[in-house]
Amino acid sequence: MKSCSPFTATVLVAALLAACGNPPPPLDPDAGIAETLRPDEAPRAISGEFSMPTIAAPNAQSALYVVHLRNQKGQAIAGARTMLLQNRPASDYMREPVRRDVIATYKSPKHGRVHFMATADNKPKYLLITGNGFQPTLIDLKSAAPGSTDERTVRIEITPICTMIILDHRGYLVDNALVTMKPAPGSKPMRVVGSGNVGTSQRSDDAGEVKFTRPIGRYVVIASNSNYKGKIQTTIDWDGDPAPIEVTLKKP
Repeated sequence: MKSCSPFTATVLVAALLAACGNPPPPLDPDAGIAETLRPDEAPRAISGEFSMPTIAAPNAQSALYVVHLRNQKGQAIAGARTMLLQNRPASDYMREPVRRDVIATYKSPKHGRVHFMATADNKPKYLLITGNGFQPTLIDLKSAAPGSTDERTVRIEITPICTMIILDHRGYLVDNALVTMKPAPGSKPMRVVGSGNVGTSQRSDDAGEVKFTRPIGRYVVIASNSNYKGKIQTTIDWDGDPAPIEVTLKKP
């Protein structure tokens, strides 16, 4: 099998970035590629130093935003899903903003730095940190002035991820199940975006799996199939164990 030339490899990387949404701004072509987590890896704090490729400077028609993600110990945070937004999202859309408001998305590599280039329209921009392992966090950035660079360090912490597998009464996986995981009455409250079950409910994937970012505590779990049948409600004491929890629905 023939190996790829450097040019071919660069084209392949660019194609992959384009397939995943808006790519980050260009890097120095001789700087190499930042080391990242595998797609199946949970986000984590990284000790040590990783090389950071040089970012191309903004021109007169653009503005550059550079954010270093660190925890309170100063470790780099890898695996955070970040978005550069052109409008402040409503509370109900903090986990997944309206697509037209998203300028670009970028998952933080092992060095913990994310960067974006925006059109210099002199309007405010916002950084949304979200994804599994992170409570939605919105950062106000500077307005996109021509040729400007806004570089800063943001402190965030990784929150445990609770994984559930939804089964029907026969033991078959249930895709597109509606699952809610909200703080139980009297438990230590977590930061909830929205009202009612908004911000605490999600749909299971094709494999019946659903993930929630939650601090350790007591929670009410409500689940039903895609037709809102087989509903169950139970209370669990979750200790942060990443092992999947099986949730079995009632017979419709």
